Amino acid sequence: MADELLTFENTTAVLQELANDVMAGYKEKLIRDGHFTYYGKDRLVDTISTVVTVDGKSFQASLKMNYYWQFLEEGIQPLGKFKNPGWASFPFILKWVEIKPVIPKPDGKRIPSPKSLAYLITRKRNDVGMEGSHGFEKTREAILPLYYKRIEEALTKDIGVYILKVFNW
Repeated sequence: MADELLTFENTTAVLQELANDVMAGYKEKLIRDGHFTYYGKDRLVDTISTVVTVDGKSFQASLKMNYYWQFLEEGIQPLGKFKNPGWASFPFILKWVEIKPVIPKPDGKRIPSPKSLAYLITRKRNDVGMEGSHGFEKTREAILPLYYKRIEEALTKDIGVYILKVFNW
């Protein structure tokens, strides 16, 4: 019966707004930094959605997105966190070169083909790795402090409504 009386409607609404703001900010950052492709159905910006869970014991606002966001966020060794896939990444980089409007710079003689460009990018990633962008972390850290007071107020309001219901005031 207590679960029916304590619904956390206000808290859920504020957490949903928080998740929506972080999602919008992260999508904007991905686009601004060029971390997306123009074609294809697996664009990272198109896979992002919000998940808000409130069960009275825990409160969680999170984003759900395609798995490869973590490689962009944390980078590839030796500069980043994740193990470098080596030459296994070549077909995926080739696909990326073909989809993304990568403008190759001529070496003075000719403009490299998509395969040549993918080869050069893969070789560079194998040698150097890729530093993480930390775009999600930066977006979250910029937006979250704006919600601390609102979450506190929503929880206070929800508990106040609960007390009124329990004591029939």
